[in-house]
Amino acid sequence: MFPSSAIPRPEYPRPDRQRGLIEGVDWLNLNGPWQFRFDPQRRGHDEQWFGRSGPEWREQIIVPFCWESLAAWGEADAAGNDHFYSTRVFLKPLEVTRENHRIAARHEVGWYRRRIEIPDNAHWRNHRIILTIGAADFATDCWCNGVHCGHREGGYVPHEFDLTDALTAGDADSPAREALLVLRVEDPMDNREQPVGKQWGWYTPTSGIWQTVFLEPRAATYIDNFRIVSDIDQGRVSFEVACAGLQPNTTALVAIIPPDAPPHQLALTISGSVATGDTEVYPVSLWDTADPKLYRVVFRLLEDEREVDVVRSYFGMRKIGTVPATDVNAPAMLSLNNKPIYLRGALYQSYHPDGVYTATDARTLCRDISFAREAGFDFLRIHIKLDDPLLLYHADTQGMLLMQDFPNFGEGGDTPLGRQRFEEMLRLGLARDFNHPSIIAWCIFNETWGFGGQTELMKVILPTSRATKEEVKEAAQKLINTSSFKWVHEMWQLAKSLDPTRLIEDMSVVAWEHLAAYGHVDTDINSWHFYLDDYAKAKAHIENVIAKTHTGSSFNYIEGYQQRGVPLINSEYGGVGALDGDRDVSWSFKFLTNELRVHGQLSAYIYTELHDVEWEYNGLLNYDRTPKEFGYPPSMINQGDVLPINAPPIAQHAPGSTVEVEVFSSHFSRRRREGVTLQWLVSGMDTLGTHHPQLTRGRARIPFTHHRVELAQRIQVRLPEQPMLCALSVAAVTADGQPVASNYVQHFVCGAPPPEREETANSLILRRRVTDWTDAEWSESHATREDAIKAGCCYGYGAGYFEWEFTDELIPLIGQARRVRVLCEVSSRRIDTPQTDAHRHPTSFELLINDLPVHRTLLPDHPHDSRGALSYLRGGRGGFGYLMRGAIEGELLQQVAAAGARHGTMRLRCAVPADTFPQGGLSVYDYDCGRYPIGPTILIEWEQG
Repeated sequence: MFPSSAIPRPEYPRPDRQRGLIEGVDWLNLNGPWQFRFDPQRRGHDEQWFGRSGPEWREQIIVPFCWESLAAWGEADAAGNDHFYSTRVFLKPLEVTRENHRIAARHEVGWYRRRIEIPDNAHWRNHRIILTIGAADFATDCWCNGVHCGHREGGYVPHEFDLTDALTAGDADSPAREALLVLRVEDPMDNREQPVGKQWGWYTPTSGIWQTVFLEPRAATYIDNFRIVSDIDQGRVSFEVACAGLQPNTTALVAIIPPDAPPHQLALTISGSVATGDTEVYPVSLWDTADPKLYRVVFRLLEDEREVDVVRSYFGMRKIGTVPATDVNAPAMLSLNNKPIYLRGALYQSYHPDGVYTATDARTLCRDISFAREAGFDFLRIHIKLDDPLLLYHADTQGMLLMQDFPNFGEGGDTPLGRQRFEEMLRLGLARDFNHPSIIAWCIFNETWGFGGQTELMKVILPTSRATKEEVKEAAQKLINTSSFKWVHEMWQLAKSLDPTRLIEDMSVVAWEHLAAYGHVDTDINSWHFYLDDYAKAKAHIENVIAKTHTGSSFNYIEGYQQRGVPLINSEYGGVGALDGDRDVSWSFKFLTNELRVHGQLSAYIYTELHDVEWEYNGLLNYDRTPKEFGYPPSMINQGDVLPINAPPIAQHAPGSTVEVEVFSSHFSRRRREGVTLQWLVSGMDTLGTHHPQLTRGRARIPFTHHRVELAQRIQVRLPEQPMLCALSVAAVTADGQPVASNYVQHFVCGAPPPEREETANSLILRRRVTDWTDAEWSESHATREDAIKAGCCYGYGAGYFEWEFTDELIPLIGQARRVRVLCEVSSRRIDTPQTDAHRHPTSFELLINDLPVHRTLLPDHPHDSRGALSYLRGGRGGFGYLMRGAIEGELLQQVAAAGARHGTMRLRCAVPADTFPQGGLSVYDYDCGRYPIGPTILIEWEQG
């Protein structure tokens, strides 16, 4: 496409099933502006809006974006983390808020209209003209030149309409055939009996067209669909091509273009309407996450040597399965291409602030996968959404494994109609995406959404003051739904019959201990969910699940079913749940992932989630895809080879004590590592900001067995005698010096608060607790002393200051000092606590001694991430600041001495000046909070001798 094209999403939408090659020549992309009308009274049918003489349509919508999106109305540039829906869709837009927009009354019917010309060339002449809508939610009717061309239902799979017989013939002046296309899409707010996924009450709904609309010519004899099945064990590939309009003289051919060998052609055998064949593949070039090699294929139908239809696709030679564990009672291990694999996954909801269900630029989908790979993930769970085929294509080409969830119906939708629609969507969705090598598993249902159910579960999880114990108990009982679980089992069996090449999970399960019936039936994957932000509780929980999962165990299964030889995976986990607000995830991601990697009985984990969505803030990326800062590379604990540490992320110890730390090796990269040495180093920072880069170090050869988790080394560390924040860092290094894995934990070495006065041979150290300020004044509110004691820091909003007074008999002599140093950890102050990212909250900062400015700077943010380890140790959320090191010497020192120091007093003021901007408030951290073990400190250094 042209780089300046006005067509949104201009690329061919189905690289896995591609007919057209040149847009405007052999296919037409109909994305872009269409005339549009809402139909609140449903008058369109009676008033014949589908006719040529219908009323004037003054509204315009941008296809392929749902009408709830900003992109649909040309406002995509305004979208962002806090702005992700349009008010144009609501019946009373002025009454809509962030809190009610998912349930506020909105338009349910929309009409689209557009005039087109069919190209007059050999590709289109004497061909059927087929309109394809990639996806439209939910019920779609199509008219061409006033002729009704069909009615379709379903929000996730393509709709096709044959326009040929309704086209208006051209004339001598304009030989091209013309069409007035009119589409009516209805998506009722009461969508409980529709497959909707997280549109049901969680995020912004998706109504109307949300995938590319395109037109292409098709011969009377054509390829309808096909299945490609590879067999790496036999080195063969088989093809099954369903055709329409086959004639006695039709020939079906498939050309195979391998990645590492010359192309060759196979003639297929035609029986009825299906052409089949299989062939040897030599050499076998495996599709793997590290090297996703693809075989290109071209299907051709010929009639008397004349080519009548051509479809291009591709396939990968790959196999997903399981291998037995060493312990016969342990869960099986997942395997890829017959080798054990430990999958590192993220939940991928694939929502977008500008287009809701639709990325406004396909490169966003590509970048999402690229970011996931950079963060160490090789696996994404597409969450209760059948996604854009372009996303699956990029996963195929980049080597990202996928579990594809089927969208559940809405709460209360477990009715005959709801089940019928779900089954139809399952069949069609599975058929659409069967050939993607990236998809290795289907998940039929998420938890018990839609049949017993989200509403009742919320009463159990979050009982309110209005819910009695009896009501909570009754809600729990409603989850025990024998009929629904019987149907779940039937759908699992159906999916197994439709796709025997992949793993099928019946339901992604939450192991609620008080709900015995909330578990698996038959399944190829035994999964469970948990959300915990406490290290000890998470460690105990994971160990409990591991201990109870063994052959014959009924744990995590409903009555009548039990664990057999299937892998155990965690299919959702995190320290920040959907209702926990905008907080740092870096801390919990590290220790939770570390704890999961300790256990070799697991085959996979799926972190919630890759990116934030609307009001759910637990992503590695923000909703607008800007990255969050972690304080460490996420791939450190999230790659094929890692060094899990059996210890909390930070712990407090007495000075001079000895600690023992267990380090494990988890070696699941594709490349086997030999001769691995573990290196460890203890470093630290003391209460005066001095770095101690090498307190202790050591090295030892360790076991690093491929496809195994095992204890590598017990490291004993004697901690320093002085207060300090220490880090134990470990690294696995090969014999040639190549680092393959690393990790760290921290130790806060402190028995008591550092002394307020400390004198050495050449210096005087004076410290204050942040709670002991002597004066404070702020333009807005500021912390009380009780607030500061609880938080470990004092803070104020707007402009103002905190001041501490230092008194000592030696202060009058500071004029004779070599210099005076001032230390403090400070940041700006904001009301909320989001993780550090590109969206900053800066503030002006000034440091004064005895009312004399000694340091000025801009504090860029109020950061929160894993670097705020001391804040987490005391129960906070990772807030920390920037270490200020003010040095006072020379003439400035003499001015300070003259400005009150002769009275034995020094006043340290941390301020946001009232005459500067920005005025983003201020936080001042104590020695046991933030990033550094440093509170407000004055260090007077005397001349030696």
